Amino acid sequence: MSEKNLKPHQHYSDQYDRFTVDECRRIEQLHVKSKIPPYKGKELSEEGKKSVRNMFTELHLDYVKGERQIKKAETIRKWMERDEERDRFFEKTRAPEDITCLTCGRIMFMSSKYLDYEFEKPDRVMFFYDCPLKHFPMRVFYDDGEEYRIKPKLCSKCKSPVEDNHKKEGDILKITSICKKCGNVDKDEIDFTPKKEVSDPNFIADRDRFCVSEEEGQKYSDFKFQMESVSKLLQEFKEKEKDKDSYDKVEKIKKLKIIELEQLLASVLEKADYIKFHFKEPEILRDVIVSFTTHDTKADRSERASQLDLVKIIKRTLNGTNWRLMSDGTHYRLGMLEGRLRAYEREEDLLKLVKGDETDK
Repeated sequence: MSEKNLKPHQHYSDQYDRFTVDECRRIEQLHVKSKIPPYKGKELSEEGKKSVRNMFTELHLDYVKGERQIKKAETIRKWMERDEERDRFFEKTRAPEDITCLTCGRIMFMSSKYLDYEFEKPDRVMFFYDCPLKHFPMRVFYDDGEEYRIKPKLCSKCKSPVEDNHKKEGDILKITSICKKCGNVDKDEIDFTPKKEVSDPNFIADRDRFCVSEEEGQKYSDFKFQMESVSKLLQEFKEKEKDKDSYDKVEKIKKLKIIELEQLLASVLEKADYIKFHFKEPEILRDVIVSFTTHDTKADRSERASQLDLVKIIKRTLNGTNWRLMSDGTHYRLGMLEGRLRAYEREEDLLKLVKGDETDK
């Protein structure tokens, strides 16, 4: 059976630190091999090149060390969730049933199972079956019912099936493959000698250099946030300078309150024979939207003319303010007209507003 995938938190922390050390070591080696270009057409001295190289190395390492630290906790959390889910999947997955021996036809029994996982492929469980009479071959199935079958070994010369003979000498397994067709003999060896763990005498010192504390990581995070904020402000400043005329127009826009707008339109429209202008209850969404009604008292004005005149007057009156008549226009019935107005409050929306006004001209 497969051992549990989920390990203690320290296992993942140590693993993350090793990845950090490996990455920082690669960066150091990258900069050691880097070439320093001439400065103002002159080659720097070896001491000068070393100084420049060290400066860029430290800058690069400071960035990587900070980024690795602020991502450490979240990465470990994801690793542990992944392995916990793999353990749940392994435990709940049931073996395919009624697997029979290919030699005697008896029902085989499941002897072991293993979790099979590969990068960017779905996890699967492999189930191994043995014959009760110990016939070969054993059979292997995945949890979805697919059988795992080893491809037959072929002769290196004629590509025909071969017969393998195994002989173990100490920790060495010697395999002699004899071709049934052409008689060719292939020999191979598999070394099962236990591998000695490769020591890393510099790891502890390098971990102290490259794996920064949570406090240092927080300082880096704060510094990064400040730099991003400054960068954003500079970008906004550049955009405003580039489009200064439009931003100046935004500053000059009259930002009318609802009651101010209602009084303004009622006064203007009354002079054009539209009376009883008033607002309904506003809709507070991303923008403020308010519906209005008014009555046309001009007896000889047609429905079409009444709508066109009203739209023209409202648009002219709202020019230079933060309010606009909505695109659904106005509706007319028995001399009463209805419509909706939208308020623009955010700077980015007001900017689009003035640019739209410039396009309409």
